[in-house]
Amino acid sequence: MIKINFIFSIGFRCYSPDFLKHYNIRNISGPFDYLFIDIETAFDNINNNFDLFLKDIVLVNKKEKINKIYYSNKEINKKILDFTKSTDIGYMSHNYNDITLIINQNFINNTPSNLYNWDRICIFHHNHITEKSIYDTIYKRVNIFKNIYKNRKKDMCLFYITKIIETKNIEQYKKNIYDMKKQYNINCYIIIIICSDKLDDYYIFENDILFIIKKVNDYNYQYNSKKGTDNNLNYDKEYNIIKKIFNLKLMTYEQIILTF
Repeated sequence: MIKINFIFSIGFRCYSPDFLKHYNIRNISGPFDYLFIDIETAFDNINNNFDLFLKDIVLVNKKEKINKIYYSNKEINKKILDFTKSTDIGYMSHNYNDITLIINQNFINNTPSNLYNWDRICIFHHNHITEKSIYDTIYKRVNIFKNIYKNRKKDMCLFYITKIIETKNIEQYKKNIYDMKKQYNINCYIIIIICSDKLDDYYIFENDILFIIKKVNDYNYQYNSKKGTDNNLNYDKEYNIIKKIFNLKLMTYEQIILTF
């Protein structure tokens, strides 16, 4: 078994840190907790030393017609402005027309009206970092993460739960992850729970990545039932798989604060 002293969630949404919290393996908050963030954007930020993570932050609210940029002298990206012009904006079946969104515009590509369909995304969904006290808190989390990643890669793990991966070609998905891992020079262990409506449950551990496929309902079912990929799912099976591979001897919050 591989000893792990540090584990951090890296997205895609709240269900990743919630998983760690539920199984009592979330000893400290990380910079990517409770964000909308894709795995490539998380890798990108780790690789670039978080240089752009807290810059060029756009605050938008469609209902209140708020468009404002923080920590930047740039213009707001037109793709974000086009997004807010959509008739309705939201996440799956959840309407966000009256929700204030805090978007890092350095990590966007396509911006359809449904945030679920953004391929690159970094939205501080539960962290209002335009407020100084919240910004300072996230800044401290970034520095702790960077220090651990710099000094303790060999016993550190990143944890990610995907959106619904609508493909039968798991080998191509794995290759994409391996390519990104190499491109962004990620040198620690990674756990990815792949939510799939087309593949049966199984797992494989290779190249320092544990892939766990979890069979879930398809997108249309989850959309129409007003749920989402994080609602009412039991992860006991996946947690037990993780424990087969990794010996989670995590440092306590107090130990981390004193050391890093």
